[in-house]
Amino acid sequence: MNSEKMAISRKQISTEAPMVTNEVTEQCIYTGLFGSLDSSRMNTVVSKITQLCEKREISVVIIDLGNVDALDTAVAGHLSHLGSILKLVGVAPILCGLKSELAKTMVLAGVTLKDLFIVRNFKEALKESFRMTGYELVKK
Repeated sequence: MNSEKMAISRKQISTEAPMVTNEVTEQCIYTGLFGSLDSSRMNTVVSKITQLCEKREISVVIIDLGNVDALDTAVAGHLSHLGSILKLVGVAPILCGLKSELAKTMVLAGVTLKDLFIVRNFKEALKESFRMTGYELVKK
């Protein structure tokens, strides 16, 4: 009986999207990914982000990997595909927060993220999103 409960619990976890999404402006959303990502979870992430962009007519998506513990080459491929999908529907993806260990894994595996605009951190991503959407951050 306990093994059945464990199987159900694992199934529920694997279908949850490991992400948080917030509106930055009416044209831009922030998506923070977290934890260990696998292909199943990334399929959910890709689906949710693309549906949200279409529903809200978003033009820029900030994808923050700062809280991602691990990803494999398949997940890196999903990120690349997400960038391509977003660009095809007129959404500019900005990737930020990529840790050096994750970057090394991706480079060694030959994964490129050519369809994603990449910056170091959320602060830089926010500045870029403002530039892309015509907003200006003004010190008061």
